[in-house]
Amino acid sequence: MAPNLDTNPVAAKRAKLAVPDEAAAQPAREELWRSNLRNDASLSEVTRPEWWWTGKKPQDSPGYIKEAGYLSSLPLPNLKTTTREQALQYFDNTWSITETLFSALVGEEPFYRPPYHELRHPLIFYYGHPAVLYINKLRVAGVLDKGINEYYESIFEVGVDEMSWDDLSKNDMDWPSVREVNDYRRKAYEVVKNLIQTHPSLDSLPVTESNSAWSIFMSFEHERIHIETSSVLMRELPEHLVRKPADWPPYHPSAVAWTGAAGAESSNPPPAGSAARNVLQEVAAGDVLIGKPRAWPSFGWDNEYGERKIHVRQFQASKHLVSNGEYHAFVKAGGYATERFWSEAGWRWRTFRNSKWPTFWVKDGPEGLHKYKLRLQFDVVDMAWDLPVDVNYHEGKAFCAWKSEQEGVPIGTYRLLSEAEHHRIRDTANMAEGRVVHDPVMALTGAAFKAPGSTVNTNFAFGSQHAVDALPAAANGFHDVMGSVWQWCEDFFAALPGFKVHPFYDDFSTPCFDGQHNVIMGGSWASSGQLASLFARYHFRPHFFQHAGFRMVKSTHQPILTSMDAPPPPPPPRGGG
Repeated sequence: MAPNLDTNPVAAKRAKLAVPDEAAAQPAREELWRSNLRNDASLSEVTRPEWWWTGKKPQDSPGYIKEAGYLSSLPLPNLKTTTREQALQYFDNTWSITETLFSALVGEEPFYRPPYHELRHPLIFYYGHPAVLYINKLRVAGVLDKGINEYYESIFEVGVDEMSWDDLSKNDMDWPSVREVNDYRRKAYEVVKNLIQTHPSLDSLPVTESNSAWSIFMSFEHERIHIETSSVLMRELPEHLVRKPADWPPYHPSAVAWTGAAGAESSNPPPAGSAARNVLQEVAAGDVLIGKPRAWPSFGWDNEYGERKIHVRQFQASKHLVSNGEYHAFVKAGGYATERFWSEAGWRWRTFRNSKWPTFWVKDGPEGLHKYKLRLQFDVVDMAWDLPVDVNYHEGKAFCAWKSEQEGVPIGTYRLLSEAEHHRIRDTANMAEGRVVHDPVMALTGAAFKAPGSTVNTNFAFGSQHAVDALPAAANGFHDVMGSVWQWCEDFFAALPGFKVHPFYDDFSTPCFDGQHNVIMGGSWASSGQLASLFARYHFRPHFFQHAGFRMVKSTHQPILTSMDAPPPPPPPRGGG
């Protein structure tokens, strides 16, 4: 049946812009999304207007560091002791971080421009999505009786992850204006604030996963996921479409103060940098217990629960994360053009994207010179060679294959960490008998993570990753096992024995137990709350980018992965599809 062009404005617009050849398709698509622009000049101003802030302004928000002049994160709530006031403070902190981040967008264009890779919705979706999820999931849990706007609670409900059911046609749709979504956010903020102040589910502690109040804390942590993933989408935008907000955490000094030798060019790596210092350290064999105890007093996603004991054989791991300088040698040696270093899937991705260097490197001259600058969150700066390189899983694996060949050992000798090996190299102060016994993010603000002597850059202590040797090593000699950038793992994302789907968000984890998502561990500078927890288990498709890098492992054996002999996903609910 032909679409009704009178009642379906998107179909009508597509029909009008239909073109017969591929050459004209891209301009036509651009006209589609540009038709959402309303010429709201206030969004181009250096300072956001009063109407922008739907909750507390950053300067008035809990977590604002007055002496430093920026907004950071509060600790992850302890659900045995948290009060209504503490829950409200955490909500305000979360909400204000979101609005501060989105205040970085200059004009309307970055809200509506689809990502270059077409793997996500435009940012207008992620501006509205967290607010909608509060309303929808609180209704699922029985905490709210009704929604605010049925249409918004449909179009802003479901994101995309290259699943068969994804609706990427929404990238070309007629979106609400920024002010209209802002108005929805304002209403949602008041609903959630009132609920935190009055709902009887918060009268008794602890809040557990069987309590309807669990949905409140779940919604906080969902919003924090999208703070981080939205920051990556903004990092991928053209530089002129973003501006660092005044109240955003500062870049780590090592990201912007290049310290190369006198007379050297910042676009070339120094002859002796972090690459020369990235030695391998022996890690003794031992057991780890992966899984969060159900009685642990903080929110967790369903995939964290259950338990798996793994005996980890002896291995070697690099003292540091792999740096930009270290990775440059692979790029300059033609690693991106050498198929034997890449898996079949990795080579398909590389050739499809025609990738020749890491995504956040910015070419600084003709390609053959191999000179680069670096895109940080909002700015292009002189290359910081000692920062950890941001890559996807395929790029990390290709580097390890090249490294094996360079050292004359079989390809596969160097590889990425496994999830269990990541547990083995963690700071022993937080572990006992292979299990997490202390989770620092439950006690420390971002400001505390920034304090002298801290070994972890997370919870918005800073606004970027830092040089791989900028912070002290943990007692075991490893740097940055947690924070700075996520670390790609060999494991596919899989359930732990004892896994149970949580009914408040029944499709959070299970669709990704598909052998097409790899585990990432450790969190990043932009991880906060549960994302920065030692129990966090996250995952992305291997060709996706996050604030993620890798650490090398050298071994003569294949590791035991959490995806080996993992329990299958549970069957769909009765009557489900």
